Amino acid sequence: MRKTLDMIMNPAESCEYFSIGSLIRIEDCHKEKYEGAVKSFDYATKILSIETPSPSVAQLSDIYIFNLDYVANIEILEEKSGTPEPLPFINVKKISQRLAEQERDRLRQKTYIGVGVTPEGQRLMNTISKTISDCRWHDMDIVVLGEVTIKPPYGPKNLECVEGSKALQHISKIVEKHYDFEAKQGRAPPVQH
Repeated sequence: MRKTLDMIMNPAESCEYFSIGSLIRIEDCHKEKYEGAVKSFDYATKILSIETPSPSVAQLSDIYIFNLDYVANIEILEEKSGTPEPLPFINVKKISQRLAEQERDRLRQKTYIGVGVTPEGQRLMNTISKTISDCRWHDMDIVVLGEVTIKPPYGPKNLECVEGSKALQHISKIVEKHYDFEAKQGRAPPVQH
């Protein structure tokens, strides 16, 4: 079992300091202790990551990342020798697509935030946007599917619709359900059906 001081004093002993897969115990600067297998170590930045089985989900693991400048003590409990396991395949295209999708979603979510609107109006917009993505603010009005406009105070009787639209009935039901929920939460009077 090697200790932190031994590794710092004899760096030539191992050019990596920590072998991938080695079992170690770390005590951080707050005196909290962690035990797990080394997943990665970067000598230049002194960043070490370990993997431990998740206490809450059986098939998952927790990854802890440490800056060794803030570690009080490290013990190597079991040295792993030999060639480390190959790194898993990373589908960069899939990750890029997911990041682009998240960015589009984040930008779309920004359109759901009203400026200067009442909290009741914002909560109604939040409810509608969960089921209908084609909704936006136009000044103080909520515009849904480009056909239905909900004006302040955003009640079921404040809906206006373009002529011939079939969306009014569906959106009206969403607004009524929202106001029933708000009434149960004590935030709005119940809707008269």
